[in-house]
Amino acid sequence: MELRSTRELRRNAQLDKMTGKKADVPEAPAKAQTSQPREPADKLSLSRQALAYVEEQSRQAWNPEEGQDKKHSVIQGYLDAMETQKKQLDSMEDKLDMMNKCQKIAAAIMRGDRVPPEDLRYLMEHDKEGYKLAVALRREKKDPKKVESVLDEEDRNGGKTEETGGGEAPSVEAAGASEGGGSAGSSPDT
Repeated sequence: MELRSTRELRRNAQLDKMTGKKADVPEAPAKAQTSQPREPADKLSLSRQALAYVEEQSRQAWNPEEGQDKKHSVIQGYLDAMETQKKQLDSMEDKLDMMNKCQKIAAAIMRGDRVPPEDLRYLMEHDKEGYKLAVALRREKKDPKKVESVLDEEDRNGGKTEETGGGEAPSVEAAGASEGGGSAGSSPDT
């Protein structure tokens, strides 16, 4: 079987035309002298694109590991991207959880309820503007309720290890207790 590209066939046809006219006379007697029948040859002509495709398929057939390496690298890229997105999602989930806790603490302060000192510290560390706004909008209550902490153990342990602003939190709590404590102090202790 003979494989030739279209370009090669055109070039050979042009060469045959040029050499065929000049050598037509001497070749005719030579062909007449040889009376052997010529074997028919299978011919296939391909365009450059088809030839490139066939060569690529042949190369992949002889080197199957090469194509698999590409597939593995693509799959690994997808897995890395998924891992990165998972980390981003986890980080956003943690931030949303922190914002919800800060919102609950700020709402309790604005209602005029007593908030545990570790909750105040948590709000100051994670949302300074929210803390300032909550203290500014705080309503006074005659009988403030003591609110349970919205923080879980992990948040409480994190707050205790970072007691850099511990002096500010009790003074704010003391100020809040003194505002509410005047009316609460006149009522009997429960």
